[in-house]
Amino acid sequence: MAAGKKEEKDDKADQQVDPAAAEAKQKKKKLFMFIGIAVLLVLVSVGATFFIVSKMMGSKHASEEEASSESSEAAEVVAPAIYYPLKPNFTVNYDVNGRQRFLQTEITLMYRDAEILKTLELHMPAVRNGLVMLLSSQVFDELQTAEGKEKLRAAALKTVQEIIAKEEAAGSEKDKESEKDDEKSKAKKTPPNIEQVLFTQFVMQ
Repeated sequence: MAAGKKEEKDDKADQQVDPAAAEAKQKKKKLFMFIGIAVLLVLVSVGATFFIVSKMMGSKHASEEEASSESSEAAEVVAPAIYYPLKPNFTVNYDVNGRQRFLQTEITLMYRDAEILKTLELHMPAVRNGLVMLLSSQVFDELQTAEGKEKLRAAALKTVQEIIAKEEAAGSEKDKESEKDDEKSKAKKTPPNIEQVLFTQFVMQ
C-alpha cells in the first residue's frame, strides 16, 4: 500500500514538472527564433548598405571617367599656335610739347586656324591701316608705362579682330547667296580669328 502511494506521488510530481519544462522549452524556441530574425535583418541591412554604397561609388567613378574623357577631348581640340609677323615694322611720329618723338614697333599676330591666313593676307591693307590709326591716336607718355603698353596691345587685338570678323562675315554672306544648299556652310561654327597681338619690338625715342 505504501509503495503504491509512493508511485502515485511520483507520477503526480512528474505531471507537475512536465508543463513547466514544456513552457521553458517553448520560450527557448521563441528566443532562438527572435535571434534568427534579428540576425537576418542585420544581414539584409548590411547587404542593402553595401549595394547602395557600391552603386554610388560606381556612379562617381563613371562620372570622373566621363569628365576626364571630356577634358582630354577638349585638350586635343586646341591646335598649335601660328605666328605671323607684320612686315614692315610700324613707325609713328608724335608731337610732344613741340618736340618730335617716334615709336617703332614690330607686331606679330598669333592664331591657331590656318584657314584665317588667306583672309588675313587678302585684307592686310585694312589691317595695317587700322593699326596705324590706332598707334597714331595714342598719348606718347602713356606708352612709356607697362599699363599703357598692355592697354594698346588689347586695343590692337580688338582692332584686328573686328576687321577680320567683318570681312569673314561679308565672305560668308556671299557664300550663302551662291551656295544655298551647302550643308557644310550651314553647320559651320564661329569663324576663326586672331587670338593674340604681340609686340615683339617696341622702341620709343
